[in-house]
Amino acid sequence: MAKQAYANGDFKQALQVCDQLLKRLGARDDLLNVKALSLLSLGRLEDAETTIRAAIKLNPNIAGMHINAARIYKALCLNKRVKRHILDAVRLAPREAVILNPAAGLCVDIGDYSLALRIIDRCLQLQPGFSPVWALKGLVLIVSGKTEEARPPLEKAVELDPENAVAMSDLVRIRGDKLTDSVAVTQLKHIRSKGKTNNDRGIACFALANMYHRDGQYDEAFNLFVEANRLVATGTPFDPDAWEQKQRHVLHASSEPGALDSPRGNSGANLVFILGMPRSGTTLCEQVLSMSNDVLASGELAAMDHIESGFERRKLDPYKENLSRKELDQAADTYVSALPNDHQKFRYVTDKAPMNFERIGLIRLLFPQARFFYCIRHPLDTILSCFMQNFQAGMKFAVDLEHISRVYIAHAQLMKHWMKLLPGQIHIVNYEQYIANQEAETRSMAGFLQLGFEQGMLTPHLQERVVITASNLQVRRPVYSSSIGRWKNYQSQLDDAINLLRKAELLDADLNSLLQSSIPNRLPASL
Repeated sequence: MAKQAYANGDFKQALQVCDQLLKRLGARDDLLNVKALSLLSLGRLEDAETTIRAAIKLNPNIAGMHINAARIYKALCLNKRVKRHILDAVRLAPREAVILNPAAGLCVDIGDYSLALRIIDRCLQLQPGFSPVWALKGLVLIVSGKTEEARPPLEKAVELDPENAVAMSDLVRIRGDKLTDSVAVTQLKHIRSKGKTNNDRGIACFALANMYHRDGQYDEAFNLFVEANRLVATGTPFDPDAWEQKQRHVLHASSEPGALDSPRGNSGANLVFILGMPRSGTTLCEQVLSMSNDVLASGELAAMDHIESGFERRKLDPYKENLSRKELDQAADTYVSALPNDHQKFRYVTDKAPMNFERIGLIRLLFPQARFFYCIRHPLDTILSCFMQNFQAGMKFAVDLEHISRVYIAHAQLMKHWMKLLPGQIHIVNYEQYIANQEAETRSMAGFLQLGFEQGMLTPHLQERVVITASNLQVRRPVYSSSIGRWKNYQSQLDDAINLLRKAELLDADLNSLLQSSIPNRLPASL
């Protein structure tokens, strides 16, 4: 009953049955394992961690439980423990593809791509006909910048399973297939109508929509984007009212005198947070900075989100509670432990999780000397780009244009607030300005961090580093301007978004410009 309830997504029922059985039968590793997974699914991470530790203590030789422990520690952003349990699982089951496959996926999640590839290759030796593992290998090679090397494993994945939506989508993406490529279009249309899951059908819809977009058939592309977003929307729907209420609370609570005073002194002088709306240029900004030998790019870290969620679970408000120095230090240590192992060798470490704009005040409390790059782009290009991107459930608001618009408006209000409270700590990177005057904007970015300008910063696409974001292919290309003004192709479909932005005074009269010519470091007019 417990396993069935868990499989059906009724995690509360699974937890209740596990607790009943544990009272009746005493501690058993199988019951604790299901209980830990149920707690993880319910967001009770600390309880899940305690429970899985108890299960492993009873029986440390079950590889699957080490995989589950790794999943829990990933949610807790404790990557070193994730890797330890991955290695334990692989040691216990070195010839079981059912263990090696999730182990490789977890390696990808924590950014250990070399270990992921080793495990993937071992898995494929044991089970060469396993299409999902070939697809995973293709993904790892793509994010590692080895696009051409990614084609053979993706083609193998599709050969083994023509309905592998992930592999087919990635293959079409890296090849740049067009509507005239009839084989690819036929396969995607088949997956769209006959795919095994809604998510598979949604992935195929996104791929087709992008092909129609590239072909200039914008009405058909938009209809497919609508369908795709509806299909991939899973789990608890995004609640824009609750999210906006949370941001209003942050805005007001952090405005109180002394709310952002931190006892941690000069902490965080080496930390640089790159943030803004998703699809606003955060990946490009990090890529530019990473061309300096003084900068280590960490990509999108979930650690700050986890820290904030931990305070929420404990019903602590960092802006209103008089948190002890010990509590702040522990939270800061949690963040630092999520950084790459060699971060101390660099003058600066970047974190480009875009939604950190929600928690700049919390970052200020933990790291008073941290600095921020705020990336902005034309509101309608930003909103449309979010809607056209499959975030794989990572950004639940992105499946609905109204929700994206409301998040954009709230983000603009919040950023105006942070810039007022933290003068000199936030540097604006305007995407349109950067494209128009790349060298001047790059020098300005370097100057904000007191970095020496390096010629390589003008060719960020040549940086050979892992990029595991929605922009992992775009950043491999020289700087281009074709995405500017893309919203004009969909103006009629964006009427509601335009009206919301106009009411919030986030668009100028003719919808053509974000810029105020009198302000050197330009902001949207309402900011």
